[in-house]
Amino acid sequence: MKPAINSEIGVLKTVLVHRPGIEIGRITPDNKEALLFDDLLWLERAQDEHDAFVGLMTDRGTEVLYLDQLLYDVMGQLDVRLGVLESVLTRTQCGPAVSEALVAALMEAPARHVVDVLVGGIMERELGAWGIDPVFADLVADRFHHVLSPLPNLLFMRDNASWIGSNLSRNVLATPARHRESVYVAAIYDHHPLFLGQPTRSVFGASRGDVYPASLEGGDVLVLNDLTVCLGIGERTTPAAVEILARRLFDETDVEQVIAVHLPHARALMHLDTALTMVDRSTFNVFPGLLTGTAVHVVRANGEGGLSVVAAPSLEAALLDALGLSSVTLLPTGGDAIGRLREQWDDGNNTLALAPGVVVAYSRNVETNARLREHGVEVLELDSSELCRGRGGSRCMTQPIVRAPLGQ
Repeated sequence: MKPAINSEIGVLKTVLVHRPGIEIGRITPDNKEALLFDDLLWLERAQDEHDAFVGLMTDRGTEVLYLDQLLYDVMGQLDVRLGVLESVLTRTQCGPAVSEALVAALMEAPARHVVDVLVGGIMERELGAWGIDPVFADLVADRFHHVLSPLPNLLFMRDNASWIGSNLSRNVLATPARHRESVYVAAIYDHHPLFLGQPTRSVFGASRGDVYPASLEGGDVLVLNDLTVCLGIGERTTPAAVEILARRLFDETDVEQVIAVHLPHARALMHLDTALTMVDRSTFNVFPGLLTGTAVHVVRANGEGGLSVVAAPSLEAALLDALGLSSVTLLPTGGDAIGRLREQWDDGNNTLALAPGVVVAYSRNVETNARLREHGVEVLELDSSELCRGRGGSRCMTQPIVRAPLGQ
């Protein structure tokens, strides 16, 4: 398979997702904030909704890959398994005795059990099942009784890696609750047979200096076309990461310009795609608050090994210039002032394009969906009473790997 993402709207050919599992069932009222959740999800209903979401994509011809299956495949390679286990079950994470014992036990375990641990974590009460003296449990568990915490944010596969053209950004996640995700996707892209035989250029996350606090998350990465990437700077993606990525893109790829959009540090706007997504060739689904008072800069190479950074009059002006269009349509979140806030919070602006003018959206955002339809966009609605509680929409839940070039 040759990954290729040259737009936000080309026909979606292949995508990576994660079906919610035991890790969602381990969110509690006490630990939900540490795990970056605002609420508890009903797991079985969330699984049904996610299955329906996958069905919308496969019905349109998209090949859907599941993270746990790909991770299971690479855990069958014992050298890869050892590298992953030693990266996450460290002496500093678990203590020397538990770290060594867990790595040894998991090297002998079936691959499916290994994946369950990597994703669902390990509770202190479970150490005995792995042959570890319970006396260590209180010493190594955190205040939520995790020896290794669960990863419920894997539901939002958008963030841990991004394909820009055929180049991989191995994203550096902003919070400790998500750091292990990057280890798992790296193991898949580096070792799974699907991706072998295709040289992969890494434009972020593979160099020694690409580490926290220079965080970069995929919700802040929008590939507008072959030459233009739009990046959000805010709660999860830092200016340093944007500068590093921009330099690499200009030096090593065909990308010629980066639009940097400065977001307020707010839960409701944690990523750029919570307020802006592309739905057709010149049409965007946008939260109105992004159109006024938001600093936007256009970054290009200056021809002397540095960067040229120019303030744009507005987001609309930057998009017009970057896309070479005479006009763009910016469809605001539907409803009145209060309704817009509610629908943006419920991911009304976070839509996934399956093709130009065809998007998946949560059905609860009635006004925004109606506005999209009024402008010729086909909206495939998804019921989301549980998925929506995680604070991520259809774009958040996907990691596109292959899109058809526009025009095909």
